[in-house]
Order: sequence, then C-alpha cells, then structure tokens
Amino acid sequence: MATWWREASDLPAVEAAYGPLVDGPDRTEGFIAVRDGQPLAFLQRYRLDDNPEWQQAIAVAPGLGDVIGIGIDYLIGDEAMTGHGLGRQMIAAFVNLSWARYPDITAVVVAVDQDNGASWRALEGAGFLRTWAGVVNSGDLSDRDPA
Repeated sequence: MATWWREASDLPAVEAAYGPLVDGPDRTEGFIAVRDGQPLAFLQRYRLDDNPEWQQAIAVAPGLGDVIGIGIDYLIGDEAMTGHGLGRQMIAAFVNLSWARYPDITAVVVAVDQDNGASWRALEGAGFLRTWAGVVNSGDLSDRDPA
C-alpha cells in the first residue's frame, strides 16, 4: 500500500489530511468499504470543479480541460485482500453510486501511477479505459511520478 499511497500514515498526518473531510469543510466524500463486517478499503470522491488546482493539473490530458467530472481515489488496506477481484468490484460499485450521486458529471477520472499494474487491472476490470499517460504537475506527493 505505501508504494502507491504516498501519504504519511501517522495519526497527526492523517488528522491533518482527513480531518477537514470528516469535520465538513472539505467537500471530498470519504468512504470505508466493508466486507464480511470488516473494513476492507478506503475510497474518496471529489468534484473536479471543487478542486480547481487539481482540475488544472489534469487538464493536460486530452479531453479533460473542460470536463464536468469527479475524481476518485481508493486503497485496499490489507495486502492479503488484493488480487482477488475485490478492487474491481468495489470500484465498479463506487462509480455506479457516483453517477447516481452526481447526475451532471460526464467523466470519472483516476490518476494512477503508470507502474501500478494491480490498480490498472482493477480499473480496466471495472470498465475504465486508459486515455492518457504523462506527468501530472501538482503539489500532491502522490503525483510526483508519471500518472
């Protein structure tokens, strides 16, 4: 997980990063996916127009300059739960719920590190298509390598 989710995971860092999401000022929506009563994964979604810096950073990709869309991020917390198709199922269900939540959007955007084969397989299994590869110029540590 730490290879691809490059945020610090100590309590103060998590509070700083996700406190605004939980407390309300950040419009990003965060979710915990549960399987058999146990937490499986974290997912988040956000409107691109609520995040103009990120929208500008991904506008380098063809067709994303003026898109009305959302971005999603996800991670499965326990590595033993990867490789079983759960990510694909989780992403597909999450995207379907997102279309219903935001009926005005025309795209769901995911920035994935080019070397993250497992994530690519999960996305493609959930119906996503690769439309662009390159360097995303943003201040987010998770974007430091080609997306």
